[in-house]
Amino acid sequence: MCSLILKKKVIQLLLLVPFFSVGLVLSNTDIFETEIRRLEKYTGGRIGVMAKNLGSGEIVSYRADEKFPTASVIKVPVMVEYFYQVKEGKLNPTQKIVLADSNKWGGSGLFQYFQGTTYQQLIDAVLMMITISDNTATNMVIDVLGKTHLEKLEAVNERMKKLGLKNTRLLNKLMSWETKTDSPESIRYGVGVSTPADMVNLLEQMATFQLVDSTSSKGMISILEKQEYNTIIPRLLPFEITPGLRVAHKSGSVTGVRNDVGLIHSSKANIALAIFIEQSLDRKSGPENEAYLAAAKISRLVWNYFTGNTGFKRTFVTSTDWNSFPGGEWTKVALRNSPYPHFSRENGYQYKEKMFPVDPHYSDSSAVIIIPDGFNETEDGTNLIVHFHGWNNDVLKVMEKFNMIQQLIRSQKNAILVLAQGPYRASDSGGGKMEDDGGLKRYVKEILELLQNEKRIQTIKLNKLIITAHSGGYRPAILSVANGGLQSQINEVYLFDAFYALTDQLIPWLTINKKNKLRSIYTDHLALEHKEFRRLLKKEGLKFSDKFSRKNQISLIHTNAGHSEVIEGTFFEWLKGSCLEEAK
Repeated sequence: MCSLILKKKVIQLLLLVPFFSVGLVLSNTDIFETEIRRLEKYTGGRIGVMAKNLGSGEIVSYRADEKFPTASVIKVPVMVEYFYQVKEGKLNPTQKIVLADSNKWGGSGLFQYFQGTTYQQLIDAVLMMITISDNTATNMVIDVLGKTHLEKLEAVNERMKKLGLKNTRLLNKLMSWETKTDSPESIRYGVGVSTPADMVNLLEQMATFQLVDSTSSKGMISILEKQEYNTIIPRLLPFEITPGLRVAHKSGSVTGVRNDVGLIHSSKANIALAIFIEQSLDRKSGPENEAYLAAAKISRLVWNYFTGNTGFKRTFVTSTDWNSFPGGEWTKVALRNSPYPHFSRENGYQYKEKMFPVDPHYSDSSAVIIIPDGFNETEDGTNLIVHFHGWNNDVLKVMEKFNMIQQLIRSQKNAILVLAQGPYRASDSGGGKMEDDGGLKRYVKEILELLQNEKRIQTIKLNKLIITAHSGGYRPAILSVANGGLQSQINEVYLFDAFYALTDQLIPWLTINKKNKLRSIYTDHLALEHKEFRRLLKKEGLKFSDKFSRKNQISLIHTNAGHSEVIEGTFFEWLKGSCLEEAK
């Protein structure tokens, strides 16, 4: 059985490390070490790694007992000593410590930029020390651990010895030249020294709640989970496909040094991991430093080793970002069944002398969804309003320009508004997928499924549907009514100076159910089209009115307002007189 498990590990590692030559037979440890050596050569530095599966006890390592400069990783032992002294009654987390110009230090952190003299809580300095690696905060914490400089260092170092860490020592305060010594360790390692094995030992004790006590150990883990710098251990881990994956860690870097130590917690494995890199040749700052990238790959290599995953890439995912505002919330999403992209515009579109290429005019599949406060899914399903914009526009411009959101909220009607992206800023009335049979039905279904996944509604049942259009949006609006597959569920159609053509295709919808309502407001330039439509309505025996009334099936209203002003106020009035229920 053991040999079968070992063979399985070898196969998994061979799959995740594609650069091994064919026919090379190595043990699982050899494979791990070979990859670390490759990364060592790649960075030009020296690497030390140790990782322990806290469930099985299995360990993988490379130079685990060799000493490395800690840089800011030494702040973890400082935090541990702080928690011990709190437990012993020597320190109080809420005690005040002085932050003055005389004890502000450079490097990382924010305390150095505080103006004048202030008083900080000790626990807040500990948080700053770990979460943003604040050097001033670190020195403030060190200063309360003893009376003299040597006593402060020894408090940390003796504690590490008692905990079984043989090679971990705090050698100086951060950025403090005045207290730096010429000891061999200080010259060689700077502010602190440790080994991968020591750090994994400390982390395991923390993970098993053996440091101080259970409450203190959990407190330390909670602080480490809040670290803001995630360029190493978390960087390539598959959070997107591993629910509950968490990392509690502390990184550290100075010239040529890139370190990270931490705990990886998940349902697949619980891992204590320490990665040290020194003397890396790439000295540029920022997350693209080659040593950062190498260390991140080591973290993922360890994860793959213990979990059976392969590869180094994180899965691309996107999420729905809801934006709150007074009166509701909105989001912009990409939908497969949006009007575009569509084969009808695969070569773009030319209007007179101007050409509108596919990108960006027919590659935008977005929609804006607005949910007013007080919206409630009815027993019969969700009420939707779908709006199609006009020429040379896009959904975000519609949000800004036409006050449709504000009018919906003011109406207090129980419906969700969808702004559908048509041709993006193009002189084009094309409807794309809304011209296809069943196009509207697929579009609405996808929107309802998204809202259900976002826990905004419980079911994907559609109750009432209102289709609206401004100007050139008439084509997708009318064809979605005629061909969209939801004719029996569309209750009302609103056309805002948008009666250019295809008006005859609304007749079947108007005649099939006399409760269906058509409202059209128009300026002088569409007077002829409305005159022809009135003639058609008379021929079909359909009644209409030149004024708006909720009782009228068809309202055709002339206005002296400008073409871009016809929506303002009209949308609100029509909503108030609509079939929609009041929001609760």
